[in-house]
Amino acid sequence: MKKLSKRALARIITFAAAGALTLALFTGGAISKAMRYERTAEAMYQKNLALANEHLSDLNDVILKGIYSESAADQSSMCADVWMNAYAAKNAISSLPISDIDMEKCYTFLSKAAEFSRASQKQLTGGKLLDERAHDTFLDIKRKTLSLAQSFEKIQKIYLATDSKISGGIDFSFAAPKTIATSSATSEGLNTINKNLSDSPKLIYDGPYSDAVNTSEAKMLRGEAKIDKAKATEIAERFFSAEKGTLRYSGSKKSNITSYCFTKGSAYAEITERGGKILSYNSNESPAKISFSYKECLSAAQRYLQKAGYENMKCDYYESANHFYIMNFHAMEGDVNCYTDLIKLKVNAESGKVCGFDALAYLTHHQNRRFDFKLTAAQAQKSVSPYLQIASTKKALIPSQSEKEVLCYEFRCTSDEGNELLVFIDAATGKQADLLILQIGENSVLTK
Repeated sequence: MKKLSKRALARIITFAAAGALTLALFTGGAISKAMRYERTAEAMYQKNLALANEHLSDLNDVILKGIYSESAADQSSMCADVWMNAYAAKNAISSLPISDIDMEKCYTFLSKAAEFSRASQKQLTGGKLLDERAHDTFLDIKRKTLSLAQSFEKIQKIYLATDSKISGGIDFSFAAPKTIATSSATSEGLNTINKNLSDSPKLIYDGPYSDAVNTSEAKMLRGEAKIDKAKATEIAERFFSAEKGTLRYSGSKKSNITSYCFTKGSAYAEITERGGKILSYNSNESPAKISFSYKECLSAAQRYLQKAGYENMKCDYYESANHFYIMNFHAMEGDVNCYTDLIKLKVNAESGKVCGFDALAYLTHHQNRRFDFKLTAAQAQKSVSPYLQIASTKKALIPSQSEKEVLCYEFRCTSDEGNELLVFIDAATGKQADLLILQIGENSVLTK
């Protein structure tokens, strides 16, 4: 056998090493590419899971508001929203790697809900409202949609809380899931999907305002004299209880309300150019616990408002988040709740002190008014849905989409299912001006 020369042996070793390196680079590139594809797919699945949950939740809310509205326009809008959200939810769900279950019942339900809504919308002509059968069918759709939304919300929370990947396949088998760590929670949450959708809806074809701030001139500041920077500094020093010269002027802010801006450490405040009012205040704080109750924080907020020069303010809505209480105060003029004249406050629940304040809506809308209720509460009550039970009645001033104020009677109502809603009836026309879902949590009272 002929012995290889050292040169030939070196060549073979060199070629083999190059080949191995090439193979390693190719394999590494393929693996890297596959990992990018997997990350892209996983991001897409996460997005579609969130979309499914979002559209199902929206579908539930629009039905709840629509079926208890006595406005044909609102009910028509509900039908259109149900149609859109049902198909959008179906598309999002169908794009998920769902296995071990036949999702046909879910898809059929969403398709029928969409088609029923489109058919019902055609019946809403000439001011005609949905009949009792359609009302009951939409209520049934809402119940089943709520069950679906809760199930998908549980799935989403589980994936967010574990290292499991949706791309491994969502297991709906109700046995020990293959890709989800907390199997019992998943099985319990998903068991309602098929069970509660066994009866699709029968197709019957025969038949308060926290962001409502406009951009006009601030009504409360009309006729007020302008102040200069020096005067604004004095007001800010009193507000901060700061020694002269310790505040930092950070410029002026021009919007529908021009203001002077000041800082003290991490705290920030705006003083209006006209009238020298406290427009806003924020202190960058991070409380670690809750040491003061809501009632104690509410008292602190009320004292703060009086110190800032805002009288006759009432808080009906609030929420607790990250050891803060965020409160919405509105003005009271006699017995009328002026939701247009809004002040937002944030209270540190660890220190019990106000650390955030925004009076933009109040200064923009507040003015001297004369109220004329053309209808009595009893007359306005006739425009409330017969499917609702009225618990209480108030007088209210609310903003409209056209940036006008509407004088209303506010009826707090409950449905047979226990949902709470606020129905606002125009005190001049007797027509429904708005309808809101009341959400009462352990540490919050909100509307949507």
